[in-house]
Amino acid sequence: MFNDKHSIGAYYQNSWNRHHILGAIPSEVWQNGNLQDRYNSDVNNKSTALPRHYANLYYSGLLGEFSIDFNADYLWYKSKEFSFSDECSEMGEDRVVSTVSTNHNRMFAEKLVVSHPIWRGKIQVGEEYTNTHTTNLFSANIPEVPASDNRVDESSIAAFVQMAQQFGRFNIGVGLRYEHVKFDYYDMGQLRDGQSKTYDNLFPSLNVATQIGRVRMGLNYSGKTVRPGYGQLDGAVSYINRLTFETGNPYLKPTKMQTVEYMAQWRQFFAQLSYTYFKDGVYHITEPYGSDGEATIIRTANLDHRHYFQAFVGGQFKVGVWQPRVNVGVMKQWLTLPVNGNLMKMNTPGYLVQWQNAVHLPFDIWLNVDAQLMTPAWDNNMKLSNTPWYVNAKIYKGFFNNALSVTLEAKDLFNTSQKDAMMYNDAVQIVQKNYSPGRSAMLTLQYRFNTTRDRYRGTGVGNSEKSRF
Repeated sequence: MFNDKHSIGAYYQNSWNRHHILGAIPSEVWQNGNLQDRYNSDVNNKSTALPRHYANLYYSGLLGEFSIDFNADYLWYKSKEFSFSDECSEMGEDRVVSTVSTNHNRMFAEKLVVSHPIWRGKIQVGEEYTNTHTTNLFSANIPEVPASDNRVDESSIAAFVQMAQQFGRFNIGVGLRYEHVKFDYYDMGQLRDGQSKTYDNLFPSLNVATQIGRVRMGLNYSGKTVRPGYGQLDGAVSYINRLTFETGNPYLKPTKMQTVEYMAQWRQFFAQLSYTYFKDGVYHITEPYGSDGEATIIRTANLDHRHYFQAFVGGQFKVGVWQPRVNVGVMKQWLTLPVNGNLMKMNTPGYLVQWQNAVHLPFDIWLNVDAQLMTPAWDNNMKLSNTPWYVNAKIYKGFFNNALSVTLEAKDLFNTSQKDAMMYNDAVQIVQKNYSPGRSAMLTLQYRFNTTRDRYRGTGVGNSEKSRF
């Protein structure tokens, strides 16, 4: 910090991880009511990654009445995954399937925002640039799964302007954002013109906030685009079992979202309503696969459109040492798709109840007990086939002005959080059951060597792009 008007800073983070998953997939094949085969697959997956590098550089300053905020981010990491499946069949042939996948990702992003007071508010203008590079090499030891070498180079540049003004008790903001995206897809080192595209989009935004008595309210409208994750774009075929394969789709289009949201708060109570229209959302379909068409491949595709609504109400209270909070919500989509040759409405609403409790015990000990229940709900063409719920508990104690802290946490005490799901498609329906235990316990000891306020002012940039990796 040079003075109260100018500061610069840099941040670097390095992480490294390995995963090892062991499991079993039991399978049965039935045709016209007759058992054709039963087999069990012992799965052994290993994933390792080189150190992951993430860096941020920022400048924050004031030049007269101009406020300047600049951020630049860099991300790089490489990972490799080995998958081994030993299939033992009762009626057919046994076989061993192995696959190797190597993934390399790189991202650079920068964003500049300049603000200036104007009339009864302020105006912001800025630009944002993102450049990403991702490659995926994939190979398998069976002919049903071809080797692949995919690469994606993508660059995006955006310009935007936002203005906020105060008119009496109303605060009104309007904005406009222009995006230009160039997407290049390479297969086996060759540029594929059919999958490579250029997008130009213009997105407006509007928000109105006011306070009437003790009630604060806000109404927002926004339009934006969400580009598919790189895994969803990957055309490599992954092996699940001898009847099920999975792949991405390099022809996927970005999803356009139009959202209207209303929020209100009165004392300790709140309410929130939102409606979103999805155009070209990404979902999963099933298709026949293989020379005889008896296997199934799960593929990503664009859904023409979908309507989605959410409503939540809740409140937080204080009764002596007890501080409870309750949230209740409903989620509903409007979607109709063909299933087994007939149109099926996938509109059943889902309900969510959250109950959070904080208790301040003697000796400055905090006890938290949280519970959540969610009824079956639709997400595109996927529906929960059960009603998962959980109870978490945590106890916290700080020492030496919270420089040292001890936390004991237990998640999913009753082991009830498993989410089973069913995918509905015109060709094949898939039921996915989750047997993984959700119950776990964790003890955390933390000591803070420097408890002064963090003065780092970097906000990061390209966060939506990072999530695509």
